[in-house]
Amino acid sequence: MKYLVYIFSILLFQLCGLTSAQLQSSVVDVYSEYLESYSYRAEHVVTAFDTSSNLNYYVVAAKYARGTRIAEADSMFLELLKEPRGDMFWMFPVIGAYLHGKEVMAPEVKKAVRNAWKTYAPYRGDTENHWCMYYVSLYLAAEQWPGFSGAEWFNGKSSDENLVESREYVLHWVDITTTIGQGEFDSPDYLPEYMIPMLLLADFAKDPDMRTIGNMMADYLLADFAVEHLDGQYAGGFSRITEPGVYEPLRSNSSAYAYLYFGTGVTSTSGWILFPALSDYRLPEILFHIATDRDHPYVHKERKRVRNVIRYGEEINPPVYKYTYMTRDYALGSLQGGILQPIQQQTWSLRLTAGHPHTAVFGLHPYWSGFELGMFFPQRKKTLVADVVPSKTTYNQPGKWTGGSPYERTFQHENTLIVLYDIPEGTDSEHISGFFPKTLDEIIIDESGWIAARAGNTLIGWYPLRKYDWIEEEINWRLHSPYRKNGYVIEVRSMDEYDTFTEFRNALREHIPYLNIQGTGVKLTYRNPDDEHLQFTFPDERFINESQVNLGEYKLFDGKYLQADVGSRQLTMQYKDMKRILNFETLEVIE
Repeated sequence: MKYLVYIFSILLFQLCGLTSAQLQSSVVDVYSEYLESYSYRAEHVVTAFDTSSNLNYYVVAAKYARGTRIAEADSMFLELLKEPRGDMFWMFPVIGAYLHGKEVMAPEVKKAVRNAWKTYAPYRGDTENHWCMYYVSLYLAAEQWPGFSGAEWFNGKSSDENLVESREYVLHWVDITTTIGQGEFDSPDYLPEYMIPMLLLADFAKDPDMRTIGNMMADYLLADFAVEHLDGQYAGGFSRITEPGVYEPLRSNSSAYAYLYFGTGVTSTSGWILFPALSDYRLPEILFHIATDRDHPYVHKERKRVRNVIRYGEEINPPVYKYTYMTRDYALGSLQGGILQPIQQQTWSLRLTAGHPHTAVFGLHPYWSGFELGMFFPQRKKTLVADVVPSKTTYNQPGKWTGGSPYERTFQHENTLIVLYDIPEGTDSEHISGFFPKTLDEIIIDESGWIAARAGNTLIGWYPLRKYDWIEEEINWRLHSPYRKNGYVIEVRSMDEYDTFTEFRNALREHIPYLNIQGTGVKLTYRNPDDEHLQFTFPDERFINESQVNLGEYKLFDGKYLQADVGSRQLTMQYKDMKRILNFETLEVIE
C-alpha cells in the first residue's frame, strides 16, 4: 500500500507541473521507511515476550530490556536457574538475559547467574552451530566475570583461559567461513544459531574487535540469506533442513528472520528473533534491496565446504558447489550432489511464491547408512544409526523427504536441472521419490512423458527417465520410481515466457531427453526449450553446447549482487550504485 501511495504521489506532482528537482526532493527515503517498519516489527516481537507470563529466558530478557517488569523478571530468572538444562541452547539465552538485565536485576539474581556458570556443565556439542553458540556464550561470560580461577567455572578453566580459548575459536570460525565457506551452510533451520551469537557479540562484547566481528558476520550471514531469499523463504540446496520445513518453507526458522529484517513472509513472534529484535544491529540498506528486488532473473553461484570428514575421505573439507536461479515467481537451486552433510541435506529444490503453504517441489534418493554417519561422527559405525534415529526419527525411513545420497548428482543451467542416479544393488533404499504438492494449480501427466504443472505464474516440467508410480499422499503426490539407474529433467519457466499453460506443454513435447544406461554408466543428452545442448554423464561430466563445465572454478560468492574469491576473507556487495565491502583481514567495512 505504501508503494501505491508513493506512485500516486509522483503522478500527482507531475499533474501539478512540478520540476524534476522538486519531484526528486519529494521522493520518500525508502531506507528511512524501511527502518520505521523494522522498528514496528521489532517492537511487535519484543512486546509479545515482555507481556508474556511463560517461564523462559526469552521472556526474562524482554522484561529486563523494556525495564517495566523487573521484579517479575527476577522471580522468573531465579526459578529457571534452579534446574539448568539445554547445554549450549541454555548458554546463549542465559548470558543474553543477564546482559540485558544486569544493571537492573536484584543482587541475588546476579549471584544465581554467576553460580550457574560454576555448577552447571553444558555439553559443547558436535556441530558447527553448537560450537558457535557455546564459544560465543562462554566468551561473553568470561568477559563479565574476569579474574576467576578454574574452581569457579564449570569446565575447570580460569576466566582468562576461557576468554582466550573462546576468542580463538570464534576467530577460527570466521576465518574458515570467509575463506572456504561454512560447513553447516545455508540452513533454513539453523540460521538463528549463528545470527544470535553474532548479535550478542555486536551488542555486548567489551573487546571492540569482537564487537566489529559480530556486526560484520551478521552482515555476512544475512547477505548469504538475502541473495537466495524469495518471499520469506530460503531458496536453493541446503546443508540441513527438517520436516515440515522441507515442504512448508515458511515453517523454517529463517522465515522469522525474513519477516524481521526483510519485511516479507508471514508475521512471526518466534523466540529465535527475540534477541535480534532487542539488538542495536540494523540491516544495511544494500541488503534490504538485495533481499527484495526480484525485478530481473539472475544466476547466483556459491562455494561452501563439506562438514569435517573424519572417515572414508581424502579431504577433511571437500568443496560444495551451489547454483541458484532466482526470479520473482520462483527459485530453482541445487548442490552438485553426493554426501555433503549427514542426515538432513537437501540436494535440490524449487521454491514457489504460489501454492501456500506447500510451496516446494523436489526429489531425492532416500538414502541412509552407517557409512554416511561414520564419515562425520566418531562413534562406532555399528551403533550410529541406532544412536541417530531417536532424535532424527525419519532418517532410516524409505518415505522420508530429507537427506543426501552418494548415488545422486545434479547438473543445473539456469532454469533447467538434470538429476541422475546410479544406485548399487543392495543399497537399503533402491528407489527415488519426487514431491508434488497438492497446492499446485494444475498437474497433467502428458502422453509425451512430461509431467506438466502450474503454480500461479510458474510453469513446471518434470520428465521422469524411468517408469514410476504416482501415489497420492496427505498433502502431496509422490513420484516413486524403483529403478537404480534413474533420473529426471526439470524445466521451470514463467508465464511471461509462454502465453498459456498449453503452449508450455506443447513446447515440452518438442524436447525429450535421451537416457543411455548401456553398460555400467548413466548418461543423458538433452536439448532444452532454449535450444541449448546439455550432456551429463554420472557422476561429474557436464557439458553445455560442447563446452565442459568446471565446478572447481566456482568462487565463494559469484553473482549479480555478491562477489568473493576463495581464500579472500572479503565479501563485496553490489546493488546498482551502492557498494559495501566486508574486509575480515583488516576488520573494515568499506562503503
